[in-house]
Amino acid sequence: MIYGLSVENILTGALIFIRVSGILFALPFIGDSPTPVRVRILLAVAMTFTIQGLIPGTWLPVFPEDMFAFIVFVFKELCIGLFIGFTARIAFDCLVMAASLVGFQMGFGVADLMMPDADVQMNAFTAFHRILMILIFLSLNLHHIYLDAIVRSFSMIPAGGIAPNVQMGAFLIQITGGLFRISMQLAAPVLVALMFTNTALGLIARTVPQLNVFTISFPIGFFVGLGVYLACLPFFPGWLTEHFSQSQEQILLTLKGISP
Repeated sequence: MIYGLSVENILTGALIFIRVSGILFALPFIGDSPTPVRVRILLAVAMTFTIQGLIPGTWLPVFPEDMFAFIVFVFKELCIGLFIGFTARIAFDCLVMAASLVGFQMGFGVADLMMPDADVQMNAFTAFHRILMILIFLSLNLHHIYLDAIVRSFSMIPAGGIAPNVQMGAFLIQITGGLFRISMQLAAPVLVALMFTNTALGLIARTVPQLNVFTISFPIGFFVGLGVYLACLPFFPGWLTEHFSQSQEQILLTLKGISP
């Protein structure tokens, strides 16, 4: 006994911590490198203590007796967390990709900024869109989707019970391919407006050769793109709610696909 806890209780808590850590380290924002590792570990410890009372008693049917069996359990728990975290990250990556496509067409691709909270280079429009999406995401309490997924994983998948079915690979390819489809749908209004703007500028350049269209194309493209983006802004909360509801369904399908 250590502080009133048996060795089995401590090792069971360690397995719970490994699964929670795998999910948190794969999630966006929390799992990104600018977030200190100590903060992520402390958050995983806090969540482990919080959800330990919600985990069914049959979650660990057979306790591993030797060290090798326990290491196998640790590896399987880490894989479960990474599966869930990867599916959750896809939902955020399509938002950043859509902003990158729009920002490049608006002329922001020539100057990239170093975002300290993402540890990557991105243009100013992408950085603005990313921060705005984070604020809307948190204000709508959509992060509860991932908290629910963490708790639900313990009721659906026992300790070390990962068993991916044959359709799991095709499902992961499908949701990864959906990243491009969703990003294009989100960026479509601005991209279409910029396409018509560039077409009009091309006609002007042909009819009035004396006019330096190349010089005025950057400010015109910026204001047209920004105007269409601001016009679409009121629709973002409803779209994000529907988008992350689909992400919740994908996480549920992932849990079913790796459950025994």
